[in-house]
Amino acid sequence: TADYCVARDMRDCPRDALHLVAGAPQGVSSPLLGFVEFDDQGYLRKPVLKDQLVRHLGSLATARPLLIVVFTHGWKHNADPADGNVAAFSQLLLDLAAADAEGCANTPCQSRQVVGVYLGWRGLSNRLEPFKTLSFWDRKGRAHRVGGDGVTEVLAELAKINARDRESRLVIMGHSFGGAVVYNAVNQMLIRDTAFLNRDRVARNVADLIVLVNPAFEAARFNAIQRKASGFTFVPKQKPILAIFTSEADTATKRAFPAGRALSTLFSEHRDARQRSQNIRAIGHYAPFQTHTLTEKKGATTASLGEFACAWQAYSRGDTDHWAVGPVALNRMAPPDSGSRRFNPYLVVRVEKGIISGHNDIWGEAFSDFVYRFVAVQDYRTCPSASPTEAAPTDAAPTGASPTEATEVADERSARQP
Repeated sequence: TADYCVARDMRDCPRDALHLVAGAPQGVSSPLLGFVEFDDQGYLRKPVLKDQLVRHLGSLATARPLLIVVFTHGWKHNADPADGNVAAFSQLLLDLAAADAEGCANTPCQSRQVVGVYLGWRGLSNRLEPFKTLSFWDRKGRAHRVGGDGVTEVLAELAKINARDRESRLVIMGHSFGGAVVYNAVNQMLIRDTAFLNRDRVARNVADLIVLVNPAFEAARFNAIQRKASGFTFVPKQKPILAIFTSEADTATKRAFPAGRALSTLFSEHRDARQRSQNIRAIGHYAPFQTHTLTEKKGATTASLGEFACAWQAYSRGDTDHWAVGPVALNRMAPPDSGSRRFNPYLVVRVEKGIISGHNDIWGEAFSDFVYRFVAVQDYRTCPSASPTEAAPTDAAPTGASPTEATEVADERSARQP
């Protein structure tokens, strides 16, 4: 800890490329947090700082596995220490560190270090109204530019670090236009991966998980992946690759976004009404692409992470179409006899307004709890009823694993090679 500045307030450590986030529970390693910023052309504001950050993480990865969590903010936000997203992301890292410590206890990943990388851009380009709101069209174009250039470079370098250790994980998150930044950086790689099925599974080469919340990009950008996925026969235990969560109460992407798109595409050619609708509506509000719902669950009881993980395993096997996480539940919209759609790794989730009450309300307790548990259980294989020899929350095949289970682990390992 003496090697890092310790940030107890977001204004601390102004000159450090990487610092410790204070506030971790006793016995839990404090997460690290670093920043990478971009200008309107997608250029790195300070390439030297980015290089220092990547080199340091690469060095750290030689000593211990990492859980790297990347976050890209949205419209009207930036990387200012006073921006609420900075503090909220730091708290999410603290929650993830606690959950990961619980999940990795007495296993090969128990030394894993949680690291946050905050990607900043000029989502807030003007503080005066009406210019602040009228920046919608300009900021959307900038988001795609930033994602297509600088962010792609950073994510590729972090993926290379992630591939060094089988216990390391890379999770990429984006909100609002930050979701557009992330998606623009990864969508071509995601489409490419659909051409290389391995035992009817799509490999997670870009990241271990990509989570977009209230993303502000049109459904037409998702058409290629949706079309490919609809033709596959996915098998049980296919792990999620991309999860898109959009609140029913997100008026920014539900009303303002299509209004803006209708104006900007006024003279664009569309072959039919469906294509026009896809080009105007935000991805989360285009009903034909929706695959899941996230609903409030009454009478919820508390449970350990191991119990949530056990329930996730039943969900991923197809034993159930509901996964309850405290006060919320993830539900497949497709009926039980719908075949491959049950295990589609590209989730488009409609979220009830009681969980996310608006466009910017993404850090509420219910949704934050769901997100860090959703991340934590992906590679956690221990059930509360499992014997010590059956417990193996790692990439190693569980003791006594069946040939099928061993093959699944081998497939996942091969997909993680650089």
